[in-house]
Amino acid sequence: MSEPITRQAPRRVRKRVGTTGAKGKEAAFPGREAASVKSAGKRPPVKAFRNLLRTAPLTERIRIEREGVPSRVVKALIDQIGVSSTDFQAYVGIPKATFTKKMREQQQFAGASGQSVVGFMDLINRVEDMLAAEQDNPAATGFDVEKWVGGWIRRPQPALGGMAPAELMDTPSGRESVMRVLGAIQSGAYQ
Repeated sequence: MSEPITRQAPRRVRKRVGTTGAKGKEAAFPGREAASVKSAGKRPPVKAFRNLLRTAPLTERIRIEREGVPSRVVKALIDQIGVSSTDFQAYVGIPKATFTKKMREQQQFAGASGQSVVGFMDLINRVEDMLAAEQDNPAATGFDVEKWVGGWIRRPQPALGGMAPAELMDTPSGRESVMRVLGAIQSGAYQ
C-alpha cells in the first residue's frame, strides 16, 4: 500500500501565513501567533496575544512589536478594558481617521500606536502577575484584570505628578513610569 500523498504549499506561501497580506489585511497573528491562537481554542484574542507577549523570546517579541497588533485584538482590548474607542485613540496617540481606517481595513496597529497597545497588554499582564503572587487573597479570585486596568488608567496618580496613567501610555518613558507605579503599589509604597 502506498503512502498518502500530501501537498504542501510553496515555501513563499507558507511563509506568509499569519502575516499581513498584500492588501494590508491580517490573516491571523503574525508568525508564531497563528499556531498559538489555533491551539488556544475559544480563548479571547487579547488573552492569547497577551500570553504570546508574556512567553515570547526577545527576538520574537521584537518581531511582534515591529509587525504590530491585529485590529481584532485592538477591538477586543477596547471592549475588555471598558473604554470608548475615542478615549483609546487618545491613550495610544492615534488620530481618529487613522484608527478608523485601520479598523475598517483590518490592518495591524504598528509603529508608535502599536507600541502603546502592546504597553497596555504588558500593563494587564503585570497586574495579573501581581494577583498571581497573592494566591491567598480571596479578592484575587475572579478579579477582572482588564476592567480594573481600564478604570485605574483613568484615575490621576500622585506618583505620576497627578496625571492619569492613560495620559502617559503613548510614550515609552510614560509606559515605564506607569509600570514603576504599579511596582510601587505592589510593594506597598503607595497605599
